[in-house]
Amino acid sequence: EVAPAIAAALRIAGQPGRPILETLADALAPQNVLIVLDNCEHLIGACAKAADAILRRCPRVHVLATSREPLGIGGEVIYRVPSLSLPEPDGDGDPNSATGGPSDAVALLVQRAREQSVVLPHDAETGRLLASVCRRLDGMPLAIELAAARLRSMSLTDLRDRLDQRFRLLTGGSRTAMERQRTLHAMVDWSYSLLNTAEQLLLRRLSVFPETFDLAAAEAVCGFGDIEAIEVADLLGSLADKSLVVAEPTGADVRYRLLETIRQFAAERLMDTGEAEAADLAEAHCDYFLSVAETARAQLTGPDQAMWFARLDADELNLWRAAEYAARSPAGTARVLRFGVALLRYWGSRQREADALELLASVLQRPEASADPALFAAALTSATFFAHTNDAASAQRFGHQAEQLCRQLGDDRLLIEVLCAQGSTYYFLRRLEEGFPLAQEAVQRARQLGDDVLLGSSLMSLLMTTYALDPVRSGELFDEAIACTTRSGDQFIAYHLHNNAGVRALLTEDMPAARAHLEQAMQLAQVIGEDDSVVLINLGWVLRAGGDLGASRSTFEAALRKARRAGQRYVLAYAGLGLACLAGDLRDWHRAAVLHGAAQAFLDRIGDPWQEPEEGYRKSSVGKIRAQFGRSEEHTSELQSHHD
Repeated sequence: EVAPAIAAALRIAGQPGRPILETLADALAPQNVLIVLDNCEHLIGACAKAADAILRRCPRVHVLATSREPLGIGGEVIYRVPSLSLPEPDGDGDPNSATGGPSDAVALLVQRAREQSVVLPHDAETGRLLASVCRRLDGMPLAIELAAARLRSMSLTDLRDRLDQRFRLLTGGSRTAMERQRTLHAMVDWSYSLLNTAEQLLLRRLSVFPETFDLAAAEAVCGFGDIEAIEVADLLGSLADKSLVVAEPTGADVRYRLLETIRQFAAERLMDTGEAEAADLAEAHCDYFLSVAETARAQLTGPDQAMWFARLDADELNLWRAAEYAARSPAGTARVLRFGVALLRYWGSRQREADALELLASVLQRPEASADPALFAAALTSATFFAHTNDAASAQRFGHQAEQLCRQLGDDRLLIEVLCAQGSTYYFLRRLEEGFPLAQEAVQRARQLGDDVLLGSSLMSLLMTTYALDPVRSGELFDEAIACTTRSGDQFIAYHLHNNAGVRALLTEDMPAARAHLEQAMQLAQVIGEDDSVVLINLGWVLRAGGDLGASRSTFEAALRKARRAGQRYVLAYAGLGLACLAGDLRDWHRAAVLHGAAQAFLDRIGDPWQEPEEGYRKSSVGKIRAQFGRSEEHTSELQSHHD
């Protein structure tokens, strides 16, 4: 079919009794010609044969072929046409924005909407909606054109909110287009129909991964039944060649992902095969990522922790999806507890404490949760850590229960961990006299075990109370704790030690020492990928004390943005307090009152009092506002709540 079509297009007549390819080659041999073969994927073999035969005999001929996959012939140079460029995740959707970067996808959506006589406002909220729609449609031109057509009858917000049903929503393309280009579903279904049976099966199974995955995960999760694990690599490569899977080199490794549109289509086809297949796949996914979490746990306290934090970052959504599946499963209680224990340090360092607490709390009350007392005690300990800056009452309840159980079990290592968690809980409640003996016992037990990781953690917990109750000893304890982290390679604890030392220096108004400790904490946070929002808040206070109010405000705002994305009430409260105090410094009393009210509301949801030095900063700022308003502090608080 291909050779006769080329001959007809070039007006080269066939010769009776002679293959058309030979006639073509003879006619083209002396010519400078560019032959364009468009949409080769449904005739890939015939196109490859024709192109190869012509190029071998015609050195001055070039072939430009467009296809979903390479022709696979000698001399082929492959150029992968990317999707339209997308705005950055924090961009505003303006195609010419300096912050979001030029975005072809947004420009196309705006242009096509305009052609539909849809006028979009030019404001920040519209920009964010445009960016969200284009990112969720993976920058696919057909999907964007179909989305623009929908704007004739629905708002941009309604369109964005309905993209989970994109195959029903994005229909009604041009009547002059090919059938497969009239709806998003038809386009993807046509590509799917060109796959062989094994490729279709693997594509369906890959929909279990919510974002990226590596080859080992694909083999472990998808290699069962009609696909053997050893076959997965070749099938995955074939799907990548056909542009249904995106391969993304990351250093020495390659990670894969499905575009969201392809993933939704594959998930629908998976459900069409029956619930048993989907259930088996979800089980395999959960089991594999539980093994990843438990393997990583032992590595997150030593010199290789930065590499393992990065390893878990790459699979953050897979880990969370697996844990959520376990929580929904009637027989998944033990697996949820194991996730909570294995990912304690990881979720704690990645602002997932509130989510992790909710996940664990949902299963800790189940009757079967205590079937394995050691696992139950470890999960209670994790819940205590997750709760201590999110839900003070739950932290106390879980901590007390964990401590009793650990003492009954005689598990010294776990008892040390729960004593540290309780010490931190009482610190944030400003009940230092109750937290001090618990942290002190943790240090004594850790010294007896000779474990630098546990001793470093215990000393950190003890220092939180010692700074206030026995400041003379704090320097000695800090040096001992840093020595522990140096020997163990535990940069995570070193980060927290330097941050806490920075807070102590703030309290004593030693700003050079505060800046030095906090900058060291920032460096460590970058190494291990730790959230630095708390350090940013503390640096904000240092900058404010130095009179650099503009830099201080930028720092508090950066912490606030991170906290909003992660839902961190503690950070929202303290960053909000910083901005409130700055507003007061600038004599913007109304704004200061509003921000104080908002900050207090966030802290009230946790159940913690303000810590020092922030409590002192707050009292001073609110006092100035009260003086301006001529009211009592209670009335000022009422005004703040009203404005909030």
